[in-house]
Amino acid sequence: MAKESGLNVRLYVMGYDLSGDANAVDSMGYTQNLMETTPLNSAAATRIVGLADGALTVNGYFDNAAGKIHPIFTSNSGKLPTADQVVLVPMGASVGDPSVGISAKEADYNVSRSSGSAITVSSSFNGNGMGGEFGTMLTAFDDTITSSTSGTAVDDSASSASGGSWYYQIIAFSAVGGNARWTVNLQHSTNDSSYTDVDSAHVTAVGAARGTFTGTLNRYVKHRVVLDASSGSITFAIGYTRG
Repeated sequence: MAKESGLNVRLYVMGYDLSGDANAVDSMGYTQNLMETTPLNSAAATRIVGLADGALTVNGYFDNAAGKIHPIFTSNSGKLPTADQVVLVPMGASVGDPSVGISAKEADYNVSRSSGSAITVSSSFNGNGMGGEFGTMLTAFDDTITSSTSGTAVDDSASSASGGSWYYQIIAFSAVGGNARWTVNLQHSTNDSSYTDVDSAHVTAVGAARGTFTGTLNRYVKHRVVLDASSGSITFAIGYTRG
């Protein structure tokens, strides 16, 4: 993958695509405190790793329509939500492109109006018990399907043994009959032929979540989304991170 222009970026927050309202995403990432441990007999500072943290800042334009940036960022009866907010940022338009995910508390939300300018908003998110996670997209931004479908596999060249995490954003949802749900599966394989589930989730509405898994994640990774109903459609985005 070559250098990116910044034109191929999306912002998903709790199952809502806010890309059309946001104009900048800043400070995406992972930080760790460094604690000094310099002894008397050292000529230079030494440090050990302390607490991890993560952050994300969003700047955008005020939009009060349903499912847009203002009602989502003030979803707690006009106040900031107290629950963790699951955020996924794809940094490219193709399966296999990088992503950043975080499960975080919304720390602030501010609205501004400068002379001669549109009303703008800004909000920041701070990781809750975790840092930001750099990973890989399993969807091309987001996918829309109407029947059980397997995605395109990502070849990571080798397996890993330390588990990991995955993020799914359900942007649109319908299901009628049967269990009236979709099942979202993260799958892996050693040979890109025979796949097994790493983790799964039943979804029945628009929303988002971060899942975790332990042990080995094989070389090839893809998603499979299964319709557990007579009919339906779903729009979703998925990214994953190796531990």
